[in-house]
Amino acid sequence: MRRMGKITIYTCIGLLSLALIAILAISAFVIKRPATATPVITEVKPYEWNKVKLDGKVISSDGSEYFIWNKKGETNNWIIFFSGGGASWDAQSAAHPIKLMNFIKGGDTGNYFQNIPFYMLTLLRGMMDTDNPANPFHGWNVVYLPYSTGDFHIGNRTAEYKKEDGSTFTMRYNGSNNVRSSLDWIYANVEKPGKLLIAGESAGGFGSAFWAPEIASHYKDSEIFQYSDSSFLKSDKWPNVVNKEWQADFVKNFGYTPEADIIGAAFKANGHLLPANTVILQSYSVFDEILIHFQNNINDYKGPRDQRIINEWSQEMRQSVSSLAATLPNYYYYLTDYGLNAKTGTTPHTFATRETFFQAEQDGVKLLKWLGDAVNHQKPYSVGSKFLMTSKPAQK
Repeated sequence: MRRMGKITIYTCIGLLSLALIAILAISAFVIKRPATATPVITEVKPYEWNKVKLDGKVISSDGSEYFIWNKKGETNNWIIFFSGGGASWDAQSAAHPIKLMNFIKGGDTGNYFQNIPFYMLTLLRGMMDTDNPANPFHGWNVVYLPYSTGDFHIGNRTAEYKKEDGSTFTMRYNGSNNVRSSLDWIYANVEKPGKLLIAGESAGGFGSAFWAPEIASHYKDSEIFQYSDSSFLKSDKWPNVVNKEWQADFVKNFGYTPEADIIGAAFKANGHLLPANTVILQSYSVFDEILIHFQNNINDYKGPRDQRIINEWSQEMRQSVSSLAATLPNYYYYLTDYGLNAKTGTTPHTFATRETFFQAEQDGVKLLKWLGDAVNHQKPYSVGSKFLMTSKPAQK
């Protein structure tokens, strides 16, 4: 992939900062903030990340260790958060994982995380800052599912690929096994949340939407919310990628057929697969530079990344949101052009785990207020209806 201007690398994830900042953060983390490994929640202190090793067939795409993180809070409310981190949809994309050195050298930044970056925790902010009183999820417990398989958390295939130089490598699309082992631990340690937010950003936004019905079925007495941040990639390739490249056995595992608008298909299905009172939420940056970048690459577009291409992605995303808003009674969206770059015509990627979670504002409503009103105050509404030409005015 070609680097797009000054992309702040939250490549389908919202996780990487500028290289120099990342290196400094890495140093601070390694020296001062190691996550402790723990098997059960009762043994940990509030607001400290703890590494949880899992049983089962867990592994990252490059064969390295897979694990999850847990942060204990002071309430009985829980966030199960699916990380983003790009995608691999064929041999060529699999041959180019995201690596820290790519950002230092410039050029090809890569397509997906092939393992769990050891500096990841130092870059998690936004709604993950549960010790911050300004966070609507202050005091909540968190289980964070890293993403290192390039398969939207649903793959179940080991593939042997060739690189451009003819050498071979193994790609492990192991998202399904990783999630199932993670859920086994969650079910054993999280008995009955008061409120449960099943969330994710970018690639993790897809994963959270796919897995939400199964998770919700285990917590039938909890108040359920599902939230996907910045998760729209439209391609006619998705059904083939999901079923053949990733071998996700999608219909059997999730109960519906993947479509070109795969997140739209998930939300439509969740309208009847999730409990009737579930609140379903989406947020988007309306000219998202990273999603545009990935959608072009997945669809083999080689032309210029001009305003026409930017608008095309934006119109498709807004049409998807408009359709969901018109058909799902408990669906609410937040659309914003916050952070619009006048030079490039694009907006940043993801809010959930970034500082922009506290800053983003549209039509006088901050994103964190919108999300907090929906989850904590039973007052869900949509923001940014002006971006949907056929939508009704939002209610606040």
